[in-house]
Amino acid sequence: MLLGTAHGYPALMLAALCAGGGNAVFHPADYTLLNNRVAPARLGHAFSTHGLSGNVGWAASPVFITGISALAGWRTAAVSASAIAVLAIVAVAIFLREARVESARHEEAPVSPFAFLQVGSIWLSFLFFLALTLGFGALQNFAPSVLTSLYGIPLTGAASALSIYLLAGAAGIVAGGFLAAKYDAQERAIALLLTAAAGLSFLVATAVLPGLFVAPLMGAIGFGVGTSQPSRDLLVRKVAIARFGKSSFGRIYGFVYSGLDAGLAIAPVLFGRLMDKGLFAGVLFGVAACQLLSVLFALGVGQKRAAARSEA
Repeated sequence: MLLGTAHGYPALMLAALCAGGGNAVFHPADYTLLNNRVAPARLGHAFSTHGLSGNVGWAASPVFITGISALAGWRTAAVSASAIAVLAIVAVAIFLREARVESARHEEAPVSPFAFLQVGSIWLSFLFFLALTLGFGALQNFAPSVLTSLYGIPLTGAASALSIYLLAGAAGIVAGGFLAAKYDAQERAIALLLTAAAGLSFLVATAVLPGLFVAPLMGAIGFGVGTSQPSRDLLVRKVAIARFGKSSFGRIYGFVYSGLDAGLAIAPVLFGRLMDKGLFAGVLFGVAACQLLSVLFALGVGQKRAAARSEA
């Protein structure tokens, strides 16, 4: 509503700040509710469904906003977007009582609210999300321009390759729910999938293959990254429970997933400098490097979990 009624740049900034502040509550709340309401054996599928719905929202948002903007202007589009928020508020109102009762059942002995910051595996989880999202942010912002420059394909074809990446990621999230439900060593599954994605990102960066291979390769990269998503969510859950129990879900998920927002904020600035210098292949090499870094951080989380279990 603020965006739709904004006049001038300061009002746009205020709208952005309010939107960011509202979004800040999302990740602590959503994973706390999922972990409290869903049986552990079904959590992999729950995280998969949750992530898939997010991807569908990301894909539908540009169509929704640009479609209304074309018909009635951007202000009407912004006000129309607030209707989606109203639907979310209604859903929260319907389930709020149930959520509160469930949370009360899991009340545990209080600990220092910042004690989790002393745990190395939680910092490694944060860095994992930061590195992975840096790579995603680079693709989200610059993939069409990079692919057009490297392969000489039309911009529409390059944009379609990015869409295929996103759609394959959504398909991977569905497959990842089954993988997470059956495979307990989440960090190894993550490492395998993201190493494969990094190798394919490196291959795309070399531009040794004809342009006709770009879309399938981008799809394969997206599928690998998407398939790892439910496993990463379960990995964070195990880190939280191992040290602080279920009462820590909000704090730990909130901190760890802030790496996502940090990565999305840093990626345009970091990789934009490469774009300015014409280092288009460097952007994709950077994506591969970020994916490999995330592998190292995930394996580090697994090693610290194993060490903690042996000490116990």
